[in-house]
Amino acid sequence: MKQLMRCFAVGLFVILWLVYSIPASGADKTYKIRLTLYWPPSHHLVKTANFFSDRVKEYTKGRVNVEVYPSGQLYSQAESLKAVSMGSIEMSDEFMGKAETIDPLFGVVQTNMFVLTDYQMLWRYFDHPKFRQIIEGLYVNKMKVKPLFIVASGSHMMLTNSKHPISKPTDLSKMLIRVPSKSILEMINIWGGKGVIMSSGEQIMAMQVGTVDGSWTSLGDGVSRQIWDVQKYAMVFQSCVTHPFVINMRFFNSLPADIQKGIEKAAQETQDHGRKELEKIEAEQLKVLRSKITAHDMTPKEAEIWAQTIQPLIDKWVKTTGEKGKTLRDVMMQVRKDVLAGK
Repeated sequence: MKQLMRCFAVGLFVILWLVYSIPASGADKTYKIRLTLYWPPSHHLVKTANFFSDRVKEYTKGRVNVEVYPSGQLYSQAESLKAVSMGSIEMSDEFMGKAETIDPLFGVVQTNMFVLTDYQMLWRYFDHPKFRQIIEGLYVNKMKVKPLFIVASGSHMMLTNSKHPISKPTDLSKMLIRVPSKSILEMINIWGGKGVIMSSGEQIMAMQVGTVDGSWTSLGDGVSRQIWDVQKYAMVFQSCVTHPFVINMRFFNSLPADIQKGIEKAAQETQDHGRKELEKIEAEQLKVLRSKITAHDMTPKEAEIWAQTIQPLIDKWVKTTGEKGKTLRDVMMQVRKDVLAGK
């Protein structure tokens, strides 16, 4: 009897040891996603990231923890995409236009300016199956990252100066204008001005001391930096600073199917939430801007005139990007046509 009890005790010990020493099964395993952003905590994209973190936790039943790192704590704007691509970190938010140095197709929104002139056009375009297929395919094949959802850091842009109001391209003649990218620089030059590539952080001082006459900048950036302290006039128009939130493809594919499904469900809800928040934020920013500076809102007719002047740049872009570029351009024009027709 004692021998039997001893065997039972040993057997029970072995069972308990196996239960508590073997790693958790796939159904119990937890995962961590580090999400890097270069925006400060107060920025709406950081708040969007926090919303995403909460939704992921909810839809994966606590098995995935998304850690949000704002203010470039982990990686700068210049480093983040490469870091996600290499798997040094799991997620980041990315300015899509930044990747046009990798493939000019990523510059589709910046290059084809003055086409998507309201929120409905923007969101419908970003959700169009052909846009998603081409852009997501580029991210996956060229950078090994998967866009989970697409939002924007801003959808309104401004052209500012202190010499005179701007409403038509010739109003920029002989002006030095701060610009954020090469494609915008080329546009300014077409309009008779001279583009100067400069970071947003440098522009206020540059305008204050007269290094440049004005700036091409986003509504949110201009309001946050109180651009009216150094500028008198602004022309406001709708475009988009497109920001996909991307995840390392190898990491995502390594996750169980139910976890992937939960993350994608959270991503869709976050996308809808982030876009609605941007619309509310920009409505308030426009009120502030108009109370501080002489602002002109570009009309639809004016947008067509401005678009016609940059047609040579668009033709060059379509030729460079081939069939995919033509498809993206055609879809954009069709979306504009449908929205204007009330379809």
